[in-house]
Amino acid sequence: MMLMLQGTPYFAWQLPDGSYRPCRHVEQVARFESGIFDGTHTAGFYSIRPDNLCRWGALDFDNHDGSKSRDYWLPHAQRAFEILKGQFAEVWLLETSPGGFHVIPFAEALMLPADMRRILAEIAPAGMKDLEIFPKHDKLTPQKPMGFLLRFPGKHQHKGHWGRFLARSGHVQEVGGVTPAPKPARFEKSSDAARFESLYQTVTRGLNITGTRQRFNAMQIIMARLKGRTLDEKTAVDVHDRFYNQHRARIQTPIEKSRAYSLTWFRKAAPCNALPDYPPTEAEQAYLDALPPVRGVPFDRLAGTVRLFLSAKKHADATGRELFLSLPTIAERLGVSIASASNYRNACYRLGLIEMVERGRYSEGKASTYKPGKDWPK
Repeated sequence: MMLMLQGTPYFAWQLPDGSYRPCRHVEQVARFESGIFDGTHTAGFYSIRPDNLCRWGALDFDNHDGSKSRDYWLPHAQRAFEILKGQFAEVWLLETSPGGFHVIPFAEALMLPADMRRILAEIAPAGMKDLEIFPKHDKLTPQKPMGFLLRFPGKHQHKGHWGRFLARSGHVQEVGGVTPAPKPARFEKSSDAARFESLYQTVTRGLNITGTRQRFNAMQIIMARLKGRTLDEKTAVDVHDRFYNQHRARIQTPIEKSRAYSLTWFRKAAPCNALPDYPPTEAEQAYLDALPPVRGVPFDRLAGTVRLFLSAKKHADATGRELFLSLPTIAERLGVSIASASNYRNACYRLGLIEMVERGRYSEGKASTYKPGKDWPK
């Protein structure tokens, strides 16, 4: 509950009619904790903090009218949970009502609501009604000064049903004074198989071969999406073979020939993400050492991100390309989640180091392009 509170000076209690009453006495969360777990009280928490940053988001698979069975949303919720396990420090899968589910990812540090929502939107089932994404807005407004809330698991005070945990993954570390969730012994890191499944579902999302002569375009899209996520050719082959075998009945090209074509496309795409490490000059190192503190961003991670942008600029100049850097590259080099990489990149915006020229589509594996900002090191 402290993670969902995320340092916000208010939350909400659910009333018997199902509505919510905001409460600024946050100490009541701990004071009435036992009531939350025995069903006497039900709490709701807001996804955007007063400083217009957030620590968590959610995919809300609704079943408000009761028309959908449990099996309608559950596969979508489980798929989202598996994908987000590889991107966020902690993820919850909750059954909130009969047939309804919440998937809640927690970032290692505070991030912009727009970035959180974009990441969740990219894995949300396309065209699905009754699906809500939190945060719902980029910032708080006079019309919604607290934003929108999400109900914590427990008893619905009006309908009487219970929300419950189905699965949890990972463990958020304490950042900025926010108390982390207890670390149960059952928390486990994702297995290699789970990570591959997450990658496969992401790069093949929305692709389905329904007839002949569709393999060419589908495989090119898959290899382009892999570009921003891995440089491992074996992984690319494994993804190709699984997709090929799933659609073997509608593919006329032999698997060996199809695999060779796909590897050629993968190798052409891969250099975008193969960023050499350019050692900083003396002046650049002085700039790195003098970086100002940024709230919610560890200094070493900030300096590491800035150094990556310096390398990206040198690589762009050396190859005649635009200045580009993908979030997966930042995440891989620093050993953090995509959400944390986004937070560190946003810190570079706030420092005036970079300005975005064109936002790359994470779902396609394309890097964003930038130009040096007003405070780029001279």
